[in-house]
Amino acid sequence: MHEQLVDALVLSPNDAADDLLLEGLRLGNEVEQALVLEALLNRKSVRGLSGVIRVFDQLSAKLQGHVLTHIKVFYHALRESGRSPEHDLRLAAMKLIALSRQGKLAYVLSENLHDSQESLSHAAVEAMVALARWVSTSTHKLQKEYQSPGDAENPAAIPAEGETPFDFAALYQELMEQRGEIESAVARALDVHRGKHAPELLRAALLLCDWPNSKTLAILHTTKHGGQSGMVRRLQQTPASEHVEAFLLGASHANLRHHFGGVFSHINEGPVLDAILRKTHWLKDHQLSLCMHQVTRGVWWQEGDLQHDIERRDADQSAAIGEWIGASGTHDVMQDERLTRLAEHSRNSPGARLRLLRIAMRRKKNSSVLFIKSLLNDPDERIVRMAAREIIRRRPVDYDNMLLQLMTNAPETVRRVISRSIGQAGFEHFWTRFDRLDRPTRKQAGRAMLKILPDAIGRLARRLATGPLEQRLKAMQITQELSLVEALADSLTALTADPNAKLRSKAVSLLGDLPSASVDLLMEKVLSDTDSRVRANAIEVLEARPAAQFIPTLAKRAKLGHNRERANAIKALHRMRVGNIGPQLLLMLRDDRAEHRISAMWALKQMGWWKLLQEVGKIAKEDKNLRVRRYAVGVLKGVAELMQIEKGVI
Repeated sequence: MHEQLVDALVLSPNDAADDLLLEGLRLGNEVEQALVLEALLNRKSVRGLSGVIRVFDQLSAKLQGHVLTHIKVFYHALRESGRSPEHDLRLAAMKLIALSRQGKLAYVLSENLHDSQESLSHAAVEAMVALARWVSTSTHKLQKEYQSPGDAENPAAIPAEGETPFDFAALYQELMEQRGEIESAVARALDVHRGKHAPELLRAALLLCDWPNSKTLAILHTTKHGGQSGMVRRLQQTPASEHVEAFLLGASHANLRHHFGGVFSHINEGPVLDAILRKTHWLKDHQLSLCMHQVTRGVWWQEGDLQHDIERRDADQSAAIGEWIGASGTHDVMQDERLTRLAEHSRNSPGARLRLLRIAMRRKKNSSVLFIKSLLNDPDERIVRMAAREIIRRRPVDYDNMLLQLMTNAPETVRRVISRSIGQAGFEHFWTRFDRLDRPTRKQAGRAMLKILPDAIGRLARRLATGPLEQRLKAMQITQELSLVEALADSLTALTADPNAKLRSKAVSLLGDLPSASVDLLMEKVLSDTDSRVRANAIEVLEARPAAQFIPTLAKRAKLGHNRERANAIKALHRMRVGNIGPQLLLMLRDDRAEHRISAMWALKQMGWWKLLQEVGKIAKEDKNLRVRRYAVGVLKGVAELMQIEKGVI
């Protein structure tokens, strides 16, 4: 029965139906009030909805929420109620405009600012400030959380199961439309209002000065605007945390720029400084960057202040401070010092240290690299690799030594990066200085070079295979002194067949140091090589490998062949203790060829075969060749000195 009556009242064109429904809204219980409220919403009459506005504060929280859900139905009613001659109805309308966030009705609030009744103008100001705070907060929230509506990487933008997906783009667009109305109302009210509510209006204007196209920010550029002087005076003072955007944007204004440094240097409140640091993206504005150069080039942030500030921050906030320092215009050396402090504070956060490294990488190429250099010892391999690449790109003074020192304990990936960049330079540096260093020093330097440059062995192998004769012999010498014979055995084996006899001889000599050297290769060189020096070296290598299979070949070479071959063969047979080598050595001492007699005395001295010392004395007196006599005298002197030493020991 009640529902039929309510339906009839909804369809009735008589104003008395509104009065009856409003009476039921005032006197009924909650169930009846819900039924009556729904009827009033369906009628959509200004008279009925104005009555709802009048009793809004008396409704239950559930019914108030229902009203706010359908607030768009109340647009005309709120406008008329806000202009009503009834004092209480106007107050209720302005409160509901602020509570329901109806920015498009901000002009109604502006009209009430000029009312002679203090309570109405005060309520209008409070509502306007509330709308300004709401639209500023909501804008930041949507920009932060819903920059990509529907993005799969944004969990907040994905509705839960059973929920209706929100069109955040449309929501943001609607907010921007209301924002324009609110900004216009505040700017207009600040221009024409001269009452005691000007400070509150100025506060609302500063809340809305958070983007370059703000209509309240335009007050600074509008000539003869009533609120300009008040806004300028406020921006010349230390900002509140909620006015940080206005402070930063206002600082780019020509009339305020010279005040910025003096004000900024006295910001000591933590919330304000936190808010400024969170707004570092504003620093990308060119005008504001120019302004930052006037802040005594960052001297305002002393070492003690910085230390005190970072101690109460986590790693991500410390990285945000690094963004501020990077854009502050501070000298790059001072920036490096402060970034190093921030990196130490972020030692447990690789992501924060990586952000600090990227800040330093954005600076000019000739800037200081002290901070980047400090990250070469970072525990995170990725950061070390990026720091090494940046050092290579910038090429500061002595950068090669800087990276060579790092190669000692660096991870493999970092060593490859450095090797690709300075490997050739490092190898050439060692190659050039090799001949000028003494043997112990160049051996130590060579080992360091091998440890630092993983491809050094490959570079040395290429030097063995190609190039001038002197260079290839030098490569062999380096191979021998750095004990790389085993690593380069294939290259040396190939050199034993080289057309140049010197290379073959040296290669055979080096291969003799390998326990695994091919015996067949050595025997082939002894028997068939065309160069006597190669054959002699091969025999000397065989000496260190006493085996019965070599004896016939060595015995043959002790009687025939080149002087060095004969001397080495006799010495090898002596070491193998094969018979009496005295006749072969005596035969060689009496050979008609001078070089054979000299080689025989050399072998005698090497073996200590003093049984033929009398024959050496005879050569020193009677030999026709002066060179042979001198060599024989030298051997005798050596034996005499040796005997004196032995007597002294005894």
